Amino acid sequence: MLTKILLPHRFQFIGWMLFFPLAILLILNSFYDYEIGWLTWEGFRMGDIFAPSNENFTNEVAIVGTFLSLFFIAFSKEKQEDEYIQKLRLDSLLIAFYVYGLLTVLGTLVFYSTGYLEFMGFNMFSIQLVFIVRFRWVMYRQQETLTLI
Repeated sequence: MLTKILLPHRFQFIGWMLFFPLAILLILNSFYDYEIGWLTWEGFRMGDIFAPSNENFTNEVAIVGTFLSLFFIAFSKEKQEDEYIQKLRLDSLLIAFYVYGLLTVLGTLVFYSTGYLEFMGFNMFSIQLVFIVRFRWVMYRQQETLTLI
């Protein structure tokens, strides 16, 4: 994996700072129908032949923000980026794709109708989450091993 295409290290901090509030907003909006009032836009909706509507964009902000924050965390450089970390990244990415594929197949067999749509909405975060958890876990174990020596 070329480190030239990774984001600078400062994006990792930005991603962590954005992730927690946006993930909480996503959960509140998805399960408790929480909406931020100033994200309501009064306009016309295309689906109903320009019928007037009040659309709230809390869900869109939460989904895009959570996705971007996870992207920043997953694909920004470490302070010390070397070949071993590149190998860990590649291994973690491969495992993340395996888990994503397995979750997609299982979800397709288990969920139907709108439940499937909700599942796929949350499943889009699984690649990044599995990658981050696996990569950080291996990095933590690496640091722990080095401190014991």
